[in-house]
Amino acid sequence: AFQKQDAVFIGSKRLLGKKSSKRSLRYWRNVGLSFATPKEAKEGNYVDKKCPFTGNVSIRGKILKGMVISTKMKRTIIIRRNY
Repeated sequence: AFQKQDAVFIGSKRLLGKKSSKRSLRYWRNVGLSFATPKEAKEGNYVDKKCPFTGNVSIRGKILKGMVISTKMKRTIIIRRNY
């Protein structure tokens, strides 16, 4: 199936005599909390509605510190925290 970002409308009317830019439209945002938006989110072509930079997910709560135990699942990690 054709994947597209929900925030980008790709069916706009083309104007006669105007050259279309080859650069595709891409939705990305600054999530705050001193997180820099990755270059892959700005220039990449992946579509993930659960990505905080390109999707519809907000970052809330606290910033975690810990040791990464497992990265077996796709786009998910397990963190061990020291209390």
